[in-house]
Amino acid sequence: MEIKDVVKDIVLPFLPAKTLFRFKPVSKEWYRRINGPFLAHEQSYYFRDLSGFFCQHDDENPTFVTLNENAYGVPTPSLTFLPELVNIVSSCNGLLLCQGRYGNNSYFICNPASEKWTELPCPKFYHGYEPATILAFEPSALNIEAHYELICAVQILDHPIISFEMYSSTSGSWRISETSFVEFGGLSFTGNNFYMNGIAYWETSQRKVVAFDLKNEFYQIISLPSEAPSSGVLTQIKGELCYIGWNGVEFETLNECSYWTALDHITGYRVLPCPDGDTVMILVRRFIYSFSIGDRSIRVVSRVASDSIGADKYLAYVNSLVHVA
Repeated sequence: MEIKDVVKDIVLPFLPAKTLFRFKPVSKEWYRRINGPFLAHEQSYYFRDLSGFFCQHDDENPTFVTLNENAYGVPTPSLTFLPELVNIVSSCNGLLLCQGRYGNNSYFICNPASEKWTELPCPKFYHGYEPATILAFEPSALNIEAHYELICAVQILDHPIISFEMYSSTSGSWRISETSFVEFGGLSFTGNNFYMNGIAYWETSQRKVVAFDLKNEFYQIISLPSEAPSSGVLTQIKGELCYIGWNGVEFETLNECSYWTALDHITGYRVLPCPDGDTVMILVRRFIYSFSIGDRSIRVVSRVASDSIGADKYLAYVNSLVHVA
């Protein structure tokens, strides 16, 4: 094979969407390859690198913080290509779940890189303005169609009952799971949600985590350790579910790193969701730091623009070509 064919057929699926779009003018052959469904399928499976964060403050338009301006990006960070103003809800492997702010609060699934989107039918339950809805999408090497699911933990009004309503892109419809549970002490969700390996997780303000298996449709209540720091995030470290946060003790252990000697007394830091192996992302003022749990190295990876400071929600995002089913 010639080197140009090696790059076109083997290398392109491992590159982020923004980089691929820049390669379209190389030739008509590359243009067709990058625009075709087969590369979108391959790239969505092979490229899983954390590319940045979609963030939003109150009812302002979303913004995007990239971890590499040259490699990762989306054409319209405000998501105004959607038919109405939206709030970001959940993100998974390149797909973004949004909810309309008005009317029926419709759900939209979109790929911010390609600006392709679809509106979902209305659920049977009322999910509210800040729904506890999680997007579940796992790219498959075998299926070219990107099938995804939504799972919403719904609190039944005036009753101590939590039910689960699920959407499947395969059937194109919502259904209510037979699984539900009673929580007499009251249960409120913090918005710290996470999905991995077929299980959805919701943190509650009662220092518990609700876990729901999408395939077998059973739930479990997990209590956070009493020593767990507040304002943490649920994430995946080396294939295991973890709750990551910083308290005074953990901060002191970072003082060995030169970057942190000047930061150990700074308040207002925030741990960001980062399902990326053994890396923790930390927002301090206008900078995002990457901390490696393995070798304990730390470095600045991004500077946050002024319109993204103080955002209420940060969603991890992968710069993928995934097709919106």
